[in-house]
Order: sequence, then structure tokens, then C-alpha cells
Amino acid sequence: MELDQDYFWDLHEGDFWHKNKDRVLMKFIDGKEVLDVAAGTGSFSIKLAKEGKNVTYIDYSKKYYEIAKKRGKTLPITFLCTDITKHEFKKKFDCVVLSAFLEHVKDDSELLNKIHNILKPGGKIVLLTSAYQWLYSNFDKNVGHYRRYNKSELQGQMQKAGFKVNVLKYWDVIGLPVLIVSRFFG
Repeated sequence: MELDQDYFWDLHEGDFWHKNKDRVLMKFIDGKEVLDVAAGTGSFSIKLAKEGKNVTYIDYSKKYYEIAKKRGKTLPITFLCTDITKHEFKKKFDCVVLSAFLEHVKDDSELLNKIHNILKPGGKIVLLTSAYQWLYSNFDKNVGHYRRYNKSELQGQMQKAGFKVNVLKYWDVIGLPVLIVSRFFG
């Protein structure tokens, strides 16, 4: 089934979960130079640019890249269509945003090390990922998740990559009952 190119954009812009997620993530964004990883159709990159950030968008999907580039063409966004783990960045960033992507990466340690190395001194990562490994289900497999994280596992991975963890908390526990049903009956 081929989806209209506006489907994901409209979903992101009109959906309560996405709007709330973006609002929460924005609270943690610091600095001027921001890298938005696995940025999809560019909705969050565009919000960042409209807030005065110099944004570098990166996604390996050519389709999403084309949509994002078209929508953000008048904003201060550098668009990259490539695999972040293979790209050699020419600059460092104040902040790297990694939203709903780490769980899709087979070698999460490699990615976290890469991000740590492209941050300026004092820079930070703003990370949102799937929680509760015990909820890992067919849904996760079908959407390309390799894992889910609990707080101690994620903190350990972050520290191993050289990060100092300032804030680590669960978010969107309202959706937990749906995940539980999916895990055991889905």
C-alpha cells in the first residue's frame, strides 16, 4: 500500500502524542547547533529551526528526506540523506536529538559512541526511546525494534559511551495498558 506523502506529516502535526512528545523534547534542547537524527519527514527539525536553531537533519530514507527538504527549504536546515554511523561530520553540535530511533539500531553502542564524539564539550543528547524490555512483542519486531530499555540498562549504555546522565525518566505511561495488551494478546 502506497501512502500519500502527507500522511505522516499530518499524523505528526495533528496527533496528541506527537505534539506532546515534541513539547517535552523542546524543554531539553540547548545551544544553537542541533542535529536531529532519524528525522523522518522533518516536522521536529522544522520546529527547531523556527525556534532559531541551526538544524542539521539526518535520515537514511530518501523518501522522507525529499519530503523534509521540500517542507523546510526556506529554513536554516542542512539536509543529509545518509546513515549517521557512516557519515563523517565536519562540525560538532551543541545538542543531538534522538527520538524513537535507538531501539531500531542493532549496535546501539556504536551509535551512542558516534553521537558522543560529534558533540561539543558540554553538549548533550536528548533521547527518547522505547521502555520496558518485558513488553517487547511482535509489534516491536514488526516495526524494526531490536530491544526496549529499562532505566538502568539505558543509563549503563549512556555512561559506557561517555555521557553523564542528568535526567532519566519514563514518559507516556498512559499508553502502557495498550502495550501490555499487545504484549500478551497481540
